[in-house]
Amino acid sequence: MAQINPGGPSRAEKLVSLTYALINTPHGYSKRQLRKIVDDYKGLSEAAFDRKFDRDKKDLRAMGIPLKTLGEGGEEHYLIPPESYRLPEVRFTTEESAVLGLAAQLWKDTDLESFATRATGRLAVGNTEDGETRFTEYVPRLHASGPSFGALLNAVWSQEVVTFQYLDAQGNTSERNVDAWGIGSRFGNWYLVGFDNARQGQRMFRLSRILSDVATGKHHTSRPAGFKISDALARLDPHVSGETARIAIAKDTGWALRSHAATITPGDDHDEVRLQFHDLMSLAADIAKLGNNATVIEPTALGVEVKAKLQGALAGQQAAVPEFKLSKRRNVGRPPSTDAVARNLDIIAYVAKLGSPTVAQTSKHFGLDEKTLLAHLQTIMMCGVPNGLPDELIDVEWETGTISINNAEALNEPIRLSLPEAAAMLSGLASLRQLPDFEHSSSVEGAFAKLQQAAVGFEGLDSVLSIALRSTEENSNYAVLIRAIRENQVVNLKYYSASSDALSERLVEPIRLVEHAGRQYLRAWSQRNEQIRSFRVDRIQLAEATGNNFAADPAKHEDAEDIFFTPGAEDTLVVLGFGKRLALIADEYAPEQWAKVGDELIAEIRMSSIAVLPGMIAYHGGDLRVLGPDYARKHVESWLQDALSTTGTV
Repeated sequence: MAQINPGGPSRAEKLVSLTYALINTPHGYSKRQLRKIVDDYKGLSEAAFDRKFDRDKKDLRAMGIPLKTLGEGGEEHYLIPPESYRLPEVRFTTEESAVLGLAAQLWKDTDLESFATRATGRLAVGNTEDGETRFTEYVPRLHASGPSFGALLNAVWSQEVVTFQYLDAQGNTSERNVDAWGIGSRFGNWYLVGFDNARQGQRMFRLSRILSDVATGKHHTSRPAGFKISDALARLDPHVSGETARIAIAKDTGWALRSHAATITPGDDHDEVRLQFHDLMSLAADIAKLGNNATVIEPTALGVEVKAKLQGALAGQQAAVPEFKLSKRRNVGRPPSTDAVARNLDIIAYVAKLGSPTVAQTSKHFGLDEKTLLAHLQTIMMCGVPNGLPDELIDVEWETGTISINNAEALNEPIRLSLPEAAAMLSGLASLRQLPDFEHSSSVEGAFAKLQQAAVGFEGLDSVLSIALRSTEENSNYAVLIRAIRENQVVNLKYYSASSDALSERLVEPIRLVEHAGRQYLRAWSQRNEQIRSFRVDRIQLAEATGNNFAADPAKHEDAEDIFFTPGAEDTLVVLGFGKRLALIADEYAPEQWAKVGDELIAEIRMSSIAVLPGMIAYHGGDLRVLGPDYARKHVESWLQDALSTTGTV
């Protein structure tokens, strides 16, 4: 079935073919030889060829495919050593393969989810049984923090110096030049730890405050021996006293701030709330969300930042609305060609391992629909030795319903894990190991030990990458909720509603806890609403078991959704514009339609009331805006103008 592609090779075809050639030669190819046999290199100037070849080498190495250079002084030759290409043979039990799948499911970031899924498929090759392992009472979901995560992960592992624009906790912006030591999350936030070269000391940077792309530089050697990112993050203590703020808050408003108050002094129309804070920027966002219902008494810098938040939000709201067309399908752009290359190589190794798997079996293993799988097979059959004859191409057959791949013996072994694949899987399993009383803990331990053997080349990755789930942090309500889930107990919640800025009591039948992007949610059947709802755990002021039990009913309590915002069919449709730094949180609002204009992600969502919109927009200070309908835009703009007219310190 091998044939020539009349449209010329795609980049994915070329990289698979280049891999095939470089692993299939004991002596390697020189640059001169590669320029003759690789169609994409023909006709290029020497400088253009060097740039393109360097890019291809970088892509292969990023996929975990090492290139070796032979020869010194004369003409260098390049090859891929088979022993460095192949994934070490590690056999996982059915239960261990199942928890590998759970570790992959943790990631809800588009890129890391695909890396984890791909790694799982590669590691579980040959295991045809379906494990019964699944999450029950606690479901963790991990999310990388913004566009800087990938660059920082690479810099941390490679010990590179990084440069970026940073907004500190006091609202000051500066350029930072940092020796990257480690990256990790705690309390729901991602941090970079490293040596700040300007300030000549160890510093910690929250990834959500990195305002620019991350530029990488030279190699550094400043990371101390024995450094562990988990130890650095463990020194974060939210209970250590910080600065004191005094805020005047209107009666019966600002319940989120009141719940953290050290003292509340009643007044006629406003109460004076005194609280401790470490992070001026975060507190300013919480105060800006209240509009003219809150005024900063002290410190002055806090009042200035609240005003800056409102001004940024108003400027964003008043900016021109771009032309856009909403679509039911989210446009996430074309995936990198390296994704297709890795998937093609994984398919070749999988078919070689099983002999002649069916199309349906292969589709299921890789989580692909049949159309997408066949597209990969069509790409594979266009690959082979660069510039080879038709019978030198990889031969692929699937017309009988079973898949066979011949003439690809050099690619029959699965490739080693790349850095993002190893990071996604090792940190995912490490996170599962943290879950208290996790019912599959023995399988997690076994899978983690074997994964460390398989992740050759990434020994010590856990010292520079760490994730602390929220379930491991102290939470007074956590024990009550977990016990109620296990024992089917009805719970009475005293709950703060952000939409109404008010406290209410809810009787719920708890189903499970879900962690998503550092926040915990209780999924529970609401007796008042008679449907499953999500409740943010940090907004639960008090959780009390009523002593009454409920009978588990699949019709009521079966819940396979990770929905954190529950829209109603009668809710108002609004269109929001998410800036580049907020694009990752758009999924939390269950968008119905999407669009993308430049760096702005546009999403149509349902809101029970537009009254909640102004506070949302104010909180994000210009990174989020309302684009439609017009009356909602005008309402938000008017609210922000009113808030600014009364904002300041008193």
